[in-house]
Parts: sequence; C-alpha cells; structure tokens
Amino acid sequence: MAAHPRHQSKCRRLIGMINNQGVQRATVRALNRALTSGKSRMGSLIAKDMGIKAADAKAAIRVEQATLARLQVRMLASLKRLPLSKFNATGPMPSRGRGRGVSYRIGGRGRGRVENAFLAQMGSSHRGVFKRTGKGRLPIIELFGPSIGRVFDQQRPAVIAEMRQVFDDRLAHELKFASTEGA
Repeated sequence: MAAHPRHQSKCRRLIGMINNQGVQRATVRALNRALTSGKSRMGSLIAKDMGIKAADAKAAIRVEQATLARLQVRMLASLKRLPLSKFNATGPMPSRGRGRGVSYRIGGRGRGRVENAFLAQMGSSHRGVFKRTGKGRLPIIELFGPSIGRVFDQQRPAVIAEMRQVFDDRLAHELKFASTEGA
C-alpha cells in the first residue's frame, strides 16, 4: 500500500530541510507509533474473535520496536495456549466435590463443558480450570484453550494496512516537527 500522494510530496519537501539523523529519528518515532497502534488494534480484534479480554490478548502479543540502528518493527503472537479460565469459565467456586463441571465459551461458538473439571484458586492467586488425572486428590492438571496464533494470522493483513496508514500520517507529522525543531 503506497503512501497518500499528499503525504509523499510533503515528506519529500520536508526531508530536504532536515539532516539525515533527524530523518532517521522521525522514521523511528513514526514506526514505533504505528506499531503501538497496530498492537492495540490487533489485541482488540483477537479479543472480539475469541471472546477474551483485550488485555489478555495484548499480553500474548510481543513487539520489537525500531531503533536508530534497526529501522524495522516486529509484532509476534504467542503460540502458548491460553488458560481455559480466560474463556468465561463458570462453575461452582470452590466446587466442593459437587461434580457439575465447568462450562466455557470460546468465541461465538456457544458454550462448551468439561464434566469432571473444577475451578480453583492457587496460592499464587492464579484462578484456573483443573481436572484430576488419577483416582486420588492429586495429581491435577490445568486445562487450556487455543492460542491466539490462528486469529493473529487471519487479522494480520487488515492490521498491517492500518499500521501503514498510521505510519504515513505520523511520518509527515514527525518530519514537520523535525524541520521546525532541528531534531
């Protein structure tokens, strides 16, 4: 996606007025602003698609910002599966052996149910959905849902287009600022 012609001519004119390091600094600031905007938008889209909180989605997205030495940005999604408790898990807390199981909702696909599972809060304050693996009380395992990787790949083209638009707008603004301040 090419920059808007209005931004191209404006940027060319401003670049002639600024030294090379000022242009690089403006580019770094514009890239990082576009990255921040993209992470926020990606987190919102993933949260909406999967039915989780936006904060949980954003926490699973890692970014690498641009620097003067490296004029590129990266946004990566964690392939680590999210705990089932993040997917609106409901059930008796604590279950006290009533055995009704735990229900959850992943995206708009309706509610699922794990019959022999229970909700528990660990000593570290982590709340999770667990299931016993043997006949005794222990050992137990925590249950997980999907990772955000699939949705990240689906939403990537739309978010990249938005990031390019933000970059074009911010670069024009940063170059204007650099030409007046002598960055």
